[in-house]
Amino acid sequence: MTTSTILLSICGIGWIMTYIEALRVGYKDKTYAIPFIALGLNFSWELYYTLPGYFQFGTHVSTYFNAFWLLLDCGILYLYFKYGPKEVATNKRTFYIQAILYLIACLILQHFVFQWVGIVLGALYMGFLQCILMSILFIRMYYRRPGLQGQSLILAIAKFVGTLPLTILFGIIGSNRGGGVHAPILYIGAVIFVLDVAYIYLVAKRMKVIG
Repeated sequence: MTTSTILLSICGIGWIMTYIEALRVGYKDKTYAIPFIALGLNFSWELYYTLPGYFQFGTHVSTYFNAFWLLLDCGILYLYFKYGPKEVATNKRTFYIQAILYLIACLILQHFVFQWVGIVLGALYMGFLQCILMSILFIRMYYRRPGLQGQSLILAIAKFVGTLPLTILFGIIGSNRGGGVHAPILYIGAVIFVLDVAYIYLVAKRMKVIG
């Protein structure tokens, strides 16, 4: 097993844990556990890159993880559509229309990025930009919600574990299929690292307060 495969596998398992924990706390707290702006981008990324990824790379480890992530994201989207209307200041009809239009816009964005830079760079850079956005939105969610509604330490740590291996692989070690070492990925990944560690600290601190 190569270093690339090991790091990709750790990433895949980390994000699977993230999504499963998001489903668990979402059902438990009757809310959604991943901010919709990030969720829409993640869902469209996984939907767009699962099939093209299969046709280009075949039965690569990343293709399997993409497909599994997509299935889990469908469940998280369901929670958003079920519990989201109670958290926004608009009626249900407007809520659903806005959400669907946003998902369509995310798919269009993924398509343009794919056409512009190709499947490898498109997946890589969009994935990291979406991840840094998610890190910011998790911290925003922390301050907007009471207690730890829709949040948990497991979710925070799992996201951290899911992202760090890719930063190491594409930002430091390099990958032949990924086009070698990408310095911007290292910088973006470093910012994500700081944000994720901060979020883990905040969640752990609130857990002590709650008891």
